[in-house]
Amino acid sequence: MHREWINVLPEFHLDDGTVFYKEEVFPYAYRHSFAQRHADAGVSIEVLSPLMDHDSYQSTRCYYRVKEVRLREAVDKVTTMQFDRHGQRVWGAVTTLLDAERIRLAIGSVQVPFGTCSEPSNVAAGGGACPLRFRCMGCDHYSTDISYLPELAAYLDGLLRQRERLRSMTEADDWARAEATPSEEEISRVRRLIRRVTEDVDQLTDDERAEIQQAAAMVRKTRQGFLGMPRIPQPLPDLRPERPA
Repeated sequence: MHREWINVLPEFHLDDGTVFYKEEVFPYAYRHSFAQRHADAGVSIEVLSPLMDHDSYQSTRCYYRVKEVRLREAVDKVTTMQFDRHGQRVWGAVTTLLDAERIRLAIGSVQVPFGTCSEPSNVAAGGGACPLRFRCMGCDHYSTDISYLPELAAYLDGLLRQRERLRSMTEADDWARAEATPSEEEISRVRRLIRRVTEDVDQLTDDERAEIQQAAAMVRKTRQGFLGMPRIPQPLPDLRPERPA
């Protein structure tokens, strides 16, 4: 009954347009699809293993190895669409990273809001030794990639909303509004960076664009430890009184 049902269905096409053989669709394959979808979605091995009724984690771990391979391919694709703070492509026409370069990127940079930082002292401190404090787009050590594009757009919208809200606060002093208002330089920098990334994506073919966007979505889903950006970029003064010696 299952085979008869599969045979009357229309052809299955993969992402590249090739036809998927219906002979490979059999009841036990659904079990693998179920497990792989959960692994790709980030379900922990401790949760997935009982769902699969596996006797040991070793049987379940194979699905996570597949996920790591897919994620590595996605990271390679996204890294080819990496930009500096001026919106210039960092890698140009590079399509695949060498293992040595991938390791260098992993240990030579640290994740910061909407990108990575390669400043040595900040990398050594795990991102906690930068005096700019969330003004990464004003530093040459900052770079970003296409996977951060939705967050950059949301951050720009937040800056614009905050600017308009502060302009309407007539009950506040001018100096207070000026210090709390996002700078025009930051707004212009974020807007220009978004425009340059979008323009490069638009120059891709439909197939290349779909492949990059799929890879970026996978990287975003698996990204850990997002730092976020403060609502007010300016650092707040320390008003605590000094303790007597």
